Amino acid sequence: MASELTVERVLTVVELVPRGRVVSYGDIAGIVGIGPRQVGSFMSRYAGGLPWWRVTNAAGDFPEELRERARPHWADEGILFKRNGFGCRIADYRADLASLRTAYEQRIADTLARMGTPVPHTSNPAARALAAAGISTLEELSEWRRADVAELHGVGPSSLTVWDAALDEADLTWKA
Repeated sequence: MASELTVERVLTVVELVPRGRVVSYGDIAGIVGIGPRQVGSFMSRYAGGLPWWRVTNAAGDFPEELRERARPHWADEGILFKRNGFGCRIADYRADLASLRTAYEQRIADTLARMGTPVPHTSNPAARALAAAGISTLEELSEWRRADVAELHGVGPSSLTVWDAALDEADLTWKA
């Protein structure tokens, strides 16, 4: 299950990829804290108005159905296709990931201020479990069933008790 904020995180990174540069699904996943397949899924559903052609697989390639659609965009931005025609040499065109992460963190802080209340920190294992599930706000947490969160590796009863109280204070509840 993906929250609106998780989708927004992915799309924010896509927006920030500089002209003439590319990143892989895995690069975005590493910045956002989700899996590369989730990134691909969100891209296929929500990235229509964004520079989708700047996101490739780890080898810098596109699936066959996207290659010809990407070609004019890449030509306009100065990105050259490899001889095999599948994509670009990602090592030559990859965006500076540290700069991209910094820009993302600045932009997402503004988004979080608009879209959500941070989940209270309880323990490092619980924080890692939530991050791995793409949960960083109480609003995202409220889109989950308590029992499903309890099953995440690293989440214990004391964390759940703290989150119960935080959800209640924010006038939110666990998904039924």
